[in-house]
Amino acid sequence: MASVAPAYATRRYQTRISLNLAGQYAGAKGNRAALKAWRPHPGSADGDTIGDLPALRSRSRDLNRNNPIATGARSTSRANIVGSGLRARSKINHGLLGMSAEAADAWERKTETLFDLWAKSKLCDITLAQNFYELQSLVFNSVFESGDTFVLRRTPKRANGVVPLALNVIEADRVATPTDKIGDYYIRDGVKIDDDGAPVSYFVLDDHPGESPNYTITNYREIPAYGVQSGEQMVLHIFERMRPGLNRGIPQLAPVIELLKQLDRFTDAELMKAVVSSFFTVFLKTDGDDSLAPAMAAPQGAYPGFGANEVTMGSGTIVDIGTNESIETAQPANTANFDPFFTSVVRQIGVALSIPFELLMLHFTASYSASRAALEMAAMFFRDRRTWLVRNFCAPVYEWFMTDAINAGVIQAPGFFEDPVKRAAWLGAQWIGPARIILDPLKEWKAETEAVNLGARTVEEVIIERSGGDFEQTTAQRAKEHAARAAAKLEPEILAPAGMGSQVKEDVSEKPTDEPTKPKKAEKKP
Repeated sequence: MASVAPAYATRRYQTRISLNLAGQYAGAKGNRAALKAWRPHPGSADGDTIGDLPALRSRSRDLNRNNPIATGARSTSRANIVGSGLRARSKINHGLLGMSAEAADAWERKTETLFDLWAKSKLCDITLAQNFYELQSLVFNSVFESGDTFVLRRTPKRANGVVPLALNVIEADRVATPTDKIGDYYIRDGVKIDDDGAPVSYFVLDDHPGESPNYTITNYREIPAYGVQSGEQMVLHIFERMRPGLNRGIPQLAPVIELLKQLDRFTDAELMKAVVSSFFTVFLKTDGDDSLAPAMAAPQGAYPGFGANEVTMGSGTIVDIGTNESIETAQPANTANFDPFFTSVVRQIGVALSIPFELLMLHFTASYSASRAALEMAAMFFRDRRTWLVRNFCAPVYEWFMTDAINAGVIQAPGFFEDPVKRAAWLGAQWIGPARIILDPLKEWKAETEAVNLGARTVEEVIIERSGGDFEQTTAQRAKEHAARAAAKLEPEILAPAGMGSQVKEDVSEKPTDEPTKPKKAEKKP
């Protein structure tokens, strides 16, 4: 077109550039009344986050201390994700390792016993305060409140444990950029990275910055992220990376901090209105004669701190009135709209935290279908968060335990250090969490039975999800109970001859029945 009409082509080209710069998204336009003052800065992941982290952490912790909704959200999430602690169930790939099923089962039971023995001992905590299952809750709470936490691989001070391994959980505030290294491009709020953005080391303060208001970041230790000789991970930085290039975690309450605080203030105001409305207190209205003011003074020593004209409200209070005074009663505003507004705001908070309103408020008043749908959505969120916790904390700690146990000769695992494929095969494990909530046990157990019969689920999956138990232990306990009941002739004995499947041998004479014995009918001759 430029060869035929160059002037027209130039104008057309300029117009197209203007249209492209203007964009076609309404949300990006700056000439709309609702968007004129909204001009957020397009910063990097660390640039948009790190500067706000101190305020976000302190406010998030304050809400978790004093706000019931924030506390309930954290407690509900922890109870359904961690519970009393995620337990490891060894599941090695015995075919890849060249082991028989019997040998693999024996190895798995021994490893589980040793790991559980270490996990139940407080020697696994460098502070000797919690065991591994309780440390899981501590890590979860720290990430929920602060956005991230750090776990250091340490050697215990006492050498009477199963393996020489102890964990040191560090709060987010103790990892910070030293004063003499501020401005270093490769240090992001205490995390030193390389050219690829991978962590190299962490600057850990000796004390928490909140110990003293005049604390300066000078006493610190630089801890390498990976061992110099072994190359194994020495520090676990547990956080959820929301954007590429983000090097510190964000508290989970960050999107709803302002909403929670405003709702907290609104609740306090409405509560005060309710308290005032419950009091029938008479107020004095004087026609302007100040000579009566001394008579209003509180008795000496009755209420210290009260002014001369101050009168405290009370239930059924009667106040003596003097000359030129009239009576007025308090009329607090109506609180009828409090519950709908409160419920609406809490629903928004639940959406931001991925917790349905029914579970967040522990208030199940809808139908069975609606409540079950809410629990299913919550279970999906809890399952994802549990998987995240296992991958970032439980599984690495299990690998640390295996490494130290093999080095100590407690566990035999050929090829663990030489072959990464065999290492992964030896580290196979399943983590069992808390049981799911069941609204109608009869309906849901019938549905699980049909799923097992169709082959869509296994009995082991049902046991883990519905009861939080272990398949092998449950099966062994059921066999023990059945043998005891069969010996007492409370149920038929089950025989399993060699080379054949399980059969049921019933003794009709011993089988209890409530039906009367019916006489046999005579057979008809042909």
